[in-house]
Parts: sequence; structure tokens; C-alpha cells
Amino acid sequence: MNRRALLFALLLTLAGPAIARVGSGQHYSHSSSSSGSRSSSSGSRSSGSSSWSGGRSSSWSGSSGSSSSGSSSGIPYSGPSADPWILFFFGHPLFTLALIGLVFVAWRSYARSFGATASTQRAFEEADGREVGPPSAREVTAWVDALRASDPDFDLVTFLDQVKALFLRVQAAWSGGDLAPVRRDLSDATFQRFRVQLELLRAQGVRNVTADMAVLDLHPAGLERTSAFDTLDVRIRAQARDADVPVALSPEQAMEKARRAPLEPFVEVWSFVRRPGTRSRKDGVLPAGKCPNCGAPFDGGAAGNCGYCGAIVNSGAYDWVLAEITQGVEAGSAPLEVPGLDALRAEDPALSLEVLEDRTSLLFWAWIDGESRGEPGRMAKLGTAEFLSEMTADLAGLRSRNRARVFLQAAVGSVAVRAIESGPATVLAHVEIRWSARMGVVPVGASPGTLATLPQRWIFTLSRKAGVKTDQARGMATARCGNCGAPLGDSVQPTCDHCGATLNDGAHDWVLARSEPFEVWAARARSEAAPAAAAPAPRAGRDTVLDAAERQRLLYTMAAMAAADGKVDDREKRMLKLCAERWGVPYENVEMALSADPALFERLVPPPGPGAEAFLHSLVQIALVDGKVDRQERRMLEGAAARLGLTPKLPELLARFGLG
Repeated sequence: MNRRALLFALLLTLAGPAIARVGSGQHYSHSSSSSGSRSSSSGSRSSGSSSWSGGRSSSWSGSSGSSSSGSSSGIPYSGPSADPWILFFFGHPLFTLALIGLVFVAWRSYARSFGATASTQRAFEEADGREVGPPSAREVTAWVDALRASDPDFDLVTFLDQVKALFLRVQAAWSGGDLAPVRRDLSDATFQRFRVQLELLRAQGVRNVTADMAVLDLHPAGLERTSAFDTLDVRIRAQARDADVPVALSPEQAMEKARRAPLEPFVEVWSFVRRPGTRSRKDGVLPAGKCPNCGAPFDGGAAGNCGYCGAIVNSGAYDWVLAEITQGVEAGSAPLEVPGLDALRAEDPALSLEVLEDRTSLLFWAWIDGESRGEPGRMAKLGTAEFLSEMTADLAGLRSRNRARVFLQAAVGSVAVRAIESGPATVLAHVEIRWSARMGVVPVGASPGTLATLPQRWIFTLSRKAGVKTDQARGMATARCGNCGAPLGDSVQPTCDHCGATLNDGAHDWVLARSEPFEVWAARARSEAAPAAAAPAPRAGRDTVLDAAERQRLLYTMAAMAAADGKVDDREKRMLKLCAERWGVPYENVEMALSADPALFERLVPPPGPGAEAFLHSLVQIALVDGKVDRQERRMLEGAAARLGLTPKLPELLARFGLG
């Protein structure tokens, strides 16, 4: 029996005696035991007295008893202050309290099922619960036929077996902290991703260990064919236990601790690329540790060159290479069209989005590496001189306050080119990166403690000199000198360690010009009057449903705005708690964001102007997820607009969405 049934039963139990009394004919009537009267003449009280005179005795006496009202006529008293229902409820307090409780429960049930909070929660739960279903058999057959047209020996079952085996080998290499066994199968950016993540863990004195790893299901999720690469996406559903353990633990001790962790399911999309026309091996799957070109032993060196034939083993020219790992919720979020891409491809036919996104991922992980170590020199070969100067000044400012940034469990959700902007001297590529990390700003050398995982949405702007062409021979080997093809190396000089060419001026390859939160980039694009292709305006509409990570990002930014002046009042806390409840964000994470060092959010809070307007626009979209903006959501928008200095702009913004 549920709580509502129990409350209803309690109500009947308490109400029974009262209902029985009412049904037995109980009433107020004349009683001979009464003495005293109320004198009146011509509608006025006698002697100007407003008090009851004499003695008054009244009592309940069952069906035959009576209660005096001061009248001798025998007619029930019906004065204005003696409504029988009021007397009934005051005479039966337990019944009254039970009825009030039942009404409250009914109201709460209605609010939870049909109120504004419930409708918003349902909209987000429906969005979060949507899973991309497997493709139809017809689609898969069409993909296989397209690949077999140039590779008659391609077999889907064999390919998926390779993917499953690689998935398990990558997990084992990760747990062991040694990527050499899988180096051949990883693009330069994917290798850099794992390498930096492992080093960040080591810097904290821990390593991540997985146990009971199992692939539950995998199937092809898409095929894209361009003149540069074939890209085959595989959706992998798996489960595992994982735990961060001290590096000093033995493998057996680490595994024992990992096995005590809860079993968690997860979904990832792995994207494999290879050159068009590459043939599958007729003699079966190439064993691990062999060069895909000559079959000689390959030791997994970071350079990615075969020591015998010199081939770049992970270029995609010889076999499938893992180029990107996308979280399941982010898969398919890339724009279908990239403004400016066709125009640049007309000048650079070998230009490939796969290579450009891999290069961006490489730059991102180098940036994370430099930020976490406080060593901007790690970006010397990959960022422009202006970018390096800004990064150096930013890190120096933190050091002057004895502070350092911490990035733990950094992960990339997706990397997607948004737009390409061609100019007479420079070409800019704007690439969106959705990522997250347990981030914090802590005293130098101090333990980071408990940190909230902060989802991020940034734009990395890459630059290259106009007229530079893509080196197709390097393929997915993007961590190389654009002049001589040698590995970049780890020196902090902006020149190639082999040929001496300057690498950070965009004369040979894409370099990082800017890295900034999405709203800051959108503001810059509009303030600089960039072409519409460079910063597509958000579409005003009621059908925009933001994903869970984006909701967290917006809420954490709101928390940072509230805490910017060092004081968060009760009203702001209540509003943040309401948003957390409606948006499905754990409020304890919001509290961690509120208590974080303000320096953590210095670059995340949108600046006044177009950047703040873009942020407020996103808040309106999230408020409209259920098709309406209620009173509390309007208060939230008004509070955010006030914090952003946009109170006069809010009515205009709401009007764009058809809201008065």
C-alpha cells in the first residue's frame, strides 16, 4: 500500500466518529439547564451592554441531550458566528489536521506531476533518454558495398572483431600506463590524449585501473567518404569498474581495489579512418607489434615511424587508425555543413576535416599539458607568438598569487569544425571542443581536494597562412614538422629540431591562435563584424533542448556569476537550487562551484556585451524547453540579466521568442 492509500485510510479512521455523530441527528437545542438571557429591544442591546448576562452552560448530550444557546424557543440557534461547519472542524481537530494533510499531499502530487518543475524535468529526461538507435540493415549494407567497391576484401565482421580487440587492448594499455602496444593504431592526437591524461594522473600520484571490462554491443554507426579519407564510426556499449589507485600499489592490489568499484555502463563512438583505396589484408588481421606496411617488428615509439621501412604507421595509408573517441551523448552533434569549407577546398583539395579536427585535438591536449604544468613553453611549436605571450602572462599572474590550475580526469566529448574564414593573408578555422575536467585553482603544491567536474564548451581558433596546402602524405600523423615531416619533439623552441624551420607562424601547418569559451568567441565574432559564416547566429525557437553537460555548464557559470562579488545571498541560493532541481544537476556540485577559488571562473564568466547576450540567450532557450517560461524562470532570467548588466535587453530578447 502506497503513502496516498495510507493517508486516505488514516483520514477515514479519524473522520469516522465525527461523521457518525453528524449522522445521528446531533444539534444545538433548548436546554432547561440554561439560565441567563440576552436582552434586546428594537434591535439594540439593553443598558448599552455588549456582554453575555447571567451564567451560560452548554454541553453535548448525545441524541437526546441539548445545548443551550440562551433561547427558550426550542429552535436551533443560527447566529452569524456559529456556522455548523466551523464548529464541526474546531470540534474535531484530528480530522481537520488529517484533511489539511491530505489536501497538501494532493497539491504536492499535482505540482510534481503537472507543475512547471515537473514539465521541465520531463522535457530534459526525454532528451537525456534519447539514444541513437542502430542503423537499419539497408544502411549498413550500403556502407559495406561502398567500401567493397574499392576494397573487395573488406569484411564487416572481421573489422568489428578488430575493433573489439583494439578496444580491450587500449583499456589494458591504459590501466598499465604503457601505450606502446597500441601506438600503431592511434592517430597522433589520440595518442597525445592518452599520454597527457596518464601524466596528469601521475602528477597527482595515482593511476586509473579498470576491472571486469566487457563489450556489451558494437555496431557500425556511420560512414563518410571524402577524397582524403574513409571514416567508419563504430558505436561501442561497454561496462567496467574503475578506480584511481596510488601508483605505489602492486598490480594485484590495484586490481583488487578496482574490483570493489561499482560496475558502470558507458557508450562511446570510435571513429576509424584510412585512405581511399587502401586494401584489407588477405592474410587476416595484422598481429599487434608489426608494421602495417612491411610487417617488421614495431616497438611502439612515440614518433610513429617504422624502424625498417620508414613508413608512418599511423598515417591511415596502410590500415584503419583510431582518430577520435566521442562520448555517446555527443555523437552526431557536429554541424552538417561547415561554412567556408568548400571555398578553401577549392584552393586546397587535400584539406580534410578529419585531419583538421585531429590537429585541433593535438593542440588541445598540448594546451592542457602546458596549463596543468604551468609551462607555456610546451606550446612553443604549436601556438602563435601572440597566443604564447598571452598564455605566459596568464600563468605568471597565477604564480604571483601562489596559485596553480589543476585538471583531473580531463576528457573530450567531441571535436567539430564550426566554420572556416578565409582572408587575404590568413585562414582561420574555428573548431568547437566540448570537454570536461575536475578543475580547480589551488595553492602551489597543495592537494586539490574534492573538485567538481566542470563541463566546458570552447572554441579553438587555428590559423594558417593563405596558400598553404595540406600534406596528404602525412595523413593522421599531425604531430610532425610541416616542412620536413620529422616528429615535433619536446623542446620549447618554436623551430623544428631537425630542419630548423619556424613552426609557430602558420607557414607550414595549422597553429593555435586563440582558445576561449564559446560565448567569448561568439562575442568576438560579432564585435569584429566577421562574416556570418564565421559565427552563425543561434536559431530562436522553442525546440532547442540542451544536453546534460551543457545544462551543467550554464548552471556552474551562473554560480560563478553569483559568487563573483564574494557573497551569495539566500535568494540566489534558492534560485540556483531550483535550477539544479529542474535541470537535473546535482546541487552538491553547484555548492562546490560556489566555494571554488574565483580565479577558476575568471575566463568562464561571459564578459559584458555580446558575450553576455549569447549566454543570456542560452538561458532563455533552456527555460523554454517545456514551451513556456513560468514566474520562477522569469525571475531567474531577470536575476541573470541584472548580473550581466542586460536588464534593458531582456524584454527584447524575450520578444524574439514570442514572450511578452
